[in-house]
Amino acid sequence: MAEKKIKIYHVLTDRNIGGAGRWLLYYLKYCDRTHFDVCVVLPKDSLLVAEVEKLGIPVMGMESMADSSWDKKALQPLIRLFRENKPDVVHTHASLTARIAARKAGVKRIFHTKHCMEAEGNALKKMAKRMLNHRYSDCIIAVSEAVKRSMVAGGTDAKQIVTIYNGIDPVAPLSTEEKQKVRQSFGIPEGQKAVGIAARLEEVKDHKTFLQAAEILAKTHADLTFLIIGDGSLREYLEAEAKVLGLQKCVIFTGFVQEVEKLEAALDLAVITSKQEALCLSLIESMSAGVPAVGTDSGGVSEVICHGENGFLVPVGDSGALAKRIEEILYDEARYKEMQKNAAAWTRKQFTADKMAAQMEKLYTEGWKK
Repeated sequence: MAEKKIKIYHVLTDRNIGGAGRWLLYYLKYCDRTHFDVCVVLPKDSLLVAEVEKLGIPVMGMESMADSSWDKKALQPLIRLFRENKPDVVHTHASLTARIAARKAGVKRIFHTKHCMEAEGNALKKMAKRMLNHRYSDCIIAVSEAVKRSMVAGGTDAKQIVTIYNGIDPVAPLSTEEKQKVRQSFGIPEGQKAVGIAARLEEVKDHKTFLQAAEILAKTHADLTFLIIGDGSLREYLEAEAKVLGLQKCVIFTGFVQEVEKLEAALDLAVITSKQEALCLSLIESMSAGVPAVGTDSGGVSEVICHGENGFLVPVGDSGALAKRIEEILYDEARYKEMQKNAAAWTRKQFTADKMAAQMEKLYTEGWKK
């Protein structure tokens, strides 16, 4: 007689494909379908629907589901869904509504992944957070130790939290010819060194510090091209800032890039300047292709960059330190080659999607002891 599969429902409210969505797609690619019956619940108009369907995973599109953690309108539909389909596990990503619905529907176990840093809050908020998590979560997964620390500081019981690093498919290094072809497609002149930041164009990512470092370096290094990869609400502001700093000739705004991994692999150096960062998948992807990195010492970045080995950490908002470290890596050939090798080895050991999926499914199988 065949072993009964564990039925798992993942619930995500995102309409775009962000960090949580990429986590989900990587997990689904490597989930053990012989032991787990996985289904995904999404807003009907989410961009993730088509991507999940490509992986052959069933999707339930919800008509009434807001892109927010609490959504009163979705509560009763989710309760009905869980009661009718009787999942063994509901695993939520930022959806408090789905956690409450799962508990009310009598779902055996509720998992929740925290994909971002948490604000500390006052004593009352800490107490409320602790009570909510105890009542509506059997296990909480933090995507980095930094996220775990922020959750504990915010009131969550440390005994509820397990750290499982986000994983990716390692990005293959590009040949010289492949790299040149990718660079040409984005207008990077031949012979230039490419320094890139791949991140949403939002305040928390602090692209202004990146531009200020570019201004410092452009005065003495005409062979540098700086790429701002991605899109967001601050694009017009940042483009105007680049003009004010006189960087029109050496800064390229790529906008949204469909196959961003190829461009990440074509860089000479990857940068992140976030004020807060849970882990940073874009750094991991570039580094897995052998691209060294410089990042702000914020959140989980220090769990990706091993200072002095595969890149450098700099203080948040310090454009001078950022420029100095970029220069230090790019113009020291021996150090650069050593960091290339270390970057690929470290990320391929620590941050793979198959490893992440196996660790997650071990929790599903073994259960969680408070």
